[in-house]
Amino acid sequence: MKKKGKKLDFISFIKRDGSGTIPIGAEWDTTKEYPKIDEISYLNDEVFRVKLLSMEEETFIARGFNSFVVKLKK
Repeated sequence: MKKKGKKLDFISFIKRDGSGTIPIGAEWDTTKEYPKIDEISYLNDEVFRVKLLSMEEETFIARGFNSFVVKLKK
């Protein structure tokens, strides 16, 4: 399914090298290779492909230019 960023609750950023995640709200470090994640309103109009991660936790992976762990806003 496809969803705009404003319809998602972002939980964490998935690192591109697959080594883990960074919680949303973590202070942005300009020397690192990950996007600004301390304030993510710039993602509101981005369209993501959303795939189920956990039925029990109701979490999804949202993929666009970057990938995130998200929940759907109710």
